[in-house]
Amino acid sequence: MKGMRGNPGLKGRLLENSIEAYVMALETINRLSIKYRMETFAYLICNAWELMLKAKIIQDSGDRETIYYEKKRGEPRRSLTLRDCLKTVFQKENDPTRRNVELVADLRDEATHLVISQVPKDVLALFQACVLNYHKRLNEWWDISLSDRVPVGMMTIVYDLRPDQLDLNSPTLRRRLGADAARYLMEFEARLRQESEDLGRSVEFSIPVNYKLALVKDVGDADISLTTGGAGETVGVLKIPKDPSTTHPYRQTELIKQVNKVLEGTTINKSHVECVVKSHSVKKKSNFYYQGKVKNSPGQYSHEFVEWIAMKHRQDRSFFEKARQKANSLRAKAK
Repeated sequence: MKGMRGNPGLKGRLLENSIEAYVMALETINRLSIKYRMETFAYLICNAWELMLKAKIIQDSGDRETIYYEKKRGEPRRSLTLRDCLKTVFQKENDPTRRNVELVADLRDEATHLVISQVPKDVLALFQACVLNYHKRLNEWWDISLSDRVPVGMMTIVYDLRPDQLDLNSPTLRRRLGADAARYLMEFEARLRQESEDLGRSVEFSIPVNYKLALVKDVGDADISLTTGGAGETVGVLKIPKDPSTTHPYRQTELIKQVNKVLEGTTINKSHVECVVKSHSVKKKSNFYYQGKVKNSPGQYSHEFVEWIAMKHRQDRSFFEKARQKANSLRAKAK
C-alpha cells in the first residue's frame, strides 16, 4: 500500500490496525445478510478512527506518550478514548467530521443495550460520510492509498431499496426493530436532521443517498435499468441515477456562501471563484460542475467542489492567490 512502507514503531502499528478495522467495517456494512451489521460496523469504524487519530497525535507531537492519560498509582495505564482523540485533533466542537464520528460513537455505545437489525436511511447517511471522511483523512494525513484493497464501489454503502427497510414511520420496520430500538432510532434521526441543518448540511457530517423507483415503458426514461439475462449472459446495472439539484445544488452565489461557511480565516468572493474555476478547468469536471442543456441555464456546483476548495485551502493558505495568478496567466495567453 502506498505510504505504508517505512512507518516505524507504534505509529505504524496503529495505522496498520486502523486500516484493517476500516476494511472489515466496509465488508460488514455491505453484507445485507448480516443482521448485526449496524452494531458491528459502528464498533469497527470507531476503532479505525481511534487508532488513526492516535497515530496522528503521535505524529503531530513527536511523542508517543501523548496518547496516554497520566498514570495513577495502582491502576493500569490507559490510552485516550476516541472522544478525547477527536477533541485533540478536531478542536472545534462543531467540526462536521468530529460530530459525525461522535454520533457514530453514540450509536456504538447504545448498541450494547439494543439489538438493531435494520439500518434506517438517516443513519446510513451518517455512516456514508464517516466512511468517506476516514479515507479522505488517511490520504490527507498519510498519503496512503487503499486502491489495492478497497474498490471505490465498496466505499458506497449498500442498502435495501425497499421503503419499509428505511423509513422508521413504517409499522413493518418498527415491529422488526422492537419498541425500544425504534423509539431510540427515531429520536436519534431527529437529532441527526437538526444537526445537519445547524452544520449547513455539510457532506462531512452526513451524505444522503436518494433513489426514486418507477416502472416506465421507455428504458431511456429510467434512472436504473435492471435486465434479466439469458443462459450464460451477464446481467447488469446500466445506469446510476444523478439528480443535479442534489449532486450540484449550488449556483455561484450559493457556492460562495457555502464555501465561506467551511473556510477558516478566509472569506472569498465572486472573483476568487472565477479564478479557481478558470485555473483548475473546473467546468470540464463533471463531479464539480454541471451545466443544464436548457438555454441560459446557470452553472451549478457540487458538494464535492465545496469540500475540495476547503481541503486545498487547508493544505495551502496561498491557494486562492495562486489560482488568481494562474487564471491571469491563462487569460493573457488567450489574447
